[in-house]
Amino acid sequence: MSKLITFVSSYDGFRDIEELRPYPALKNIPQWYKDIPLDIDNNKYKSKLIPNLRTAKTCPSFIDILQEGFILPAHTDMHFRVEDDGTIEWKTANPSFNIELHNNNQFVNHTNTPIRQVFKIIYPYHVIVPKGYSIRQMPLIWDYNKDWHISYGTFKADKIPEIALQLNYTSTNNEIYIKAGTPLCQYIPYKRESFKMEIGDYKEYHDIIWQSWHRASTSFKHSYRRNIERWNK
Repeated sequence: MSKLITFVSSYDGFRDIEELRPYPALKNIPQWYKDIPLDIDNNKYKSKLIPNLRTAKTCPSFIDILQEGFILPAHTDMHFRVEDDGTIEWKTANPSFNIELHNNNQFVNHTNTPIRQVFKIIYPYHVIVPKGYSIRQMPLIWDYNKDWHISYGTFKADKIPEIALQLNYTSTNNEIYIKAGTPLCQYIPYKRESFKMEIGDYKEYHDIIWQSWHRASTSFKHSYRRNIERWNK
């Protein structure tokens, strides 16, 4: 049974702007992933029914993480300026929305990082999750953006629902522009649980390990996905 996550804006009328609402990550699959073929013909086999060089598109991890959680889009046009002389400026197209600054002595100056400055974006939505759940804030996966990214982090959203995004300015240019609607980051809800760790005896888990391997290796194509579906029946 699916759990409910609710995004609530305290700005009158803002939730009615559909293109600026948070949305399921499944709607943000990168174009390069859509375009990549399932396999590449390297003339090893004559039959087209047998895959040759299988690409990343056949790896279940890619699509699982790309469609996990929800995307937070930029809620307004944003301009950031970071000069070598220490000049720092930022501006939002909609003056109702605020951005704050994290002093570099808080983090950047203590690390060996390409981050030049950290900006705090006060996001116009709150996130409401079931009791016992947190949010994992993820930078966009497989995005290859050299100019900026949102910090990885977690917070207990069932206790503090406010959303503040830490934008890490990594561009070698002295100014960047983010257009309203641009995907900023991925929000993944999860249940807080504690785990203990042990190193197990291979003999004890031998059958589980090998049954899993064989099940995931029974088809030329989509073997992992097909067998996951079978196990769930």
